[in-house]
Amino acid sequence: MTAPAPAAKKSSERFALDGYRAVAAVAVLTFHAYQYNRLRYWPLEGTVWHDLMLYSDLAVDMFFVLSGLLLGLPFARAALGMGSQRSAKMFVLRRLARLMPLYLTVVLLVWSITNPEFPGDLRDLVLHLTFTHVYSDDRIFYTNGPAWTLACEMHFFVLLGVLGSLAQRYVPRIGSMGVRYLVLVAGVVALMLLSIGYRVWAAYVRHFPHDSWSAWFNPLAKLDVFALGLLLSILAASGFKIRARLGRIAVLAVAGGFVYLSVLVHADGDQVSITQHTFAGAACTFLLASTTLAPRQPRWLGSKPMVFMGTISYGIYLWQEPVQRVLADNGLLPPKQGGPAFLIAAAIVFAVTLAVAWLSYHVIERTGLRILASVDGSGRPRDYYPEPGPPPQPLLVDR
Repeated sequence: MTAPAPAAKKSSERFALDGYRAVAAVAVLTFHAYQYNRLRYWPLEGTVWHDLMLYSDLAVDMFFVLSGLLLGLPFARAALGMGSQRSAKMFVLRRLARLMPLYLTVVLLVWSITNPEFPGDLRDLVLHLTFTHVYSDDRIFYTNGPAWTLACEMHFFVLLGVLGSLAQRYVPRIGSMGVRYLVLVAGVVALMLLSIGYRVWAAYVRHFPHDSWSAWFNPLAKLDVFALGLLLSILAASGFKIRARLGRIAVLAVAGGFVYLSVLVHADGDQVSITQHTFAGAACTFLLASTTLAPRQPRWLGSKPMVFMGTISYGIYLWQEPVQRVLADNGLLPPKQGGPAFLIAAAIVFAVTLAVAWLSYHVIERTGLRILASVDGSGRPRDYYPEPGPPPQPLLVDR
């Protein structure tokens, strides 16, 4: 029988990292404005700026790493005995309440506009409502292009709910704290190897072409990037801190090195790279490590503009493509042309998207959170009208 593990110090530190999500969302918005301005050639083709713009879509990897870090952290703490166990049911309900109201609004609105006559493309609607459009080559970027990442994340949420529940139930029974870490890390590394192995199989056994979108953008293909965030969550749960400034600079340098590697292995033309996004995810992981493992978080993350944009970053990400399409269809964007003129289109789309995202946050997203408040911590409906108990008995006091 294993001896009980020594009591661990409880950890409840919270990380405000939505500023990173906001920066990533704006990077994706800018890339889509650049993509919109492509005629026969890209606006900045033949320059280093064109290469930088093409790499800006790697900001999507930041979303997956952030999700792995922030959602995996409570499970990691519970598994290590440093926090209370988390209800898998409530974990799923929280994700649904946070993401579904806006997602359904955007998908149904855009689908209705693009399918004005009944029955329209019902297959596309069903695929998006069930988060299975990532398995369809011709529908994965349909209706709302950025929505493919939400489909992947929904798969990750379910996976984390299952594996996280198992981890927090069985890992604390291990007496050695070192073995607990080893088990958690080994489990996450296994997920990474599964994902990388799948891409090797897809590239060298099945020989999927580069435009077989469902092969390269499905949840299994992106699982290793999400798992990198889980690895960071384990390290953050331990309470480890990089207190020396030189150490944090070294971590940032490693992040820069992985950015360089992701650029180095970038596939040109119709080629496929099986490691580009892994390296990009590693760069995001080390960048986030320089923040989460620091004694204090950077001031810029707590600045009012970053807090504001971080709060509505989910809306910025989902609304930016529909907003651009509406503006373009109504002639409200500059004509497509070469050079840096696409930045004007990006600025217009950003300004309108910011307003729409702010409104939808207050009207739609917060409504979902209010609905979530109708259940208690275990996922049971709250009893707002409890039956009155017996009247209190008079207190007898000896005189």
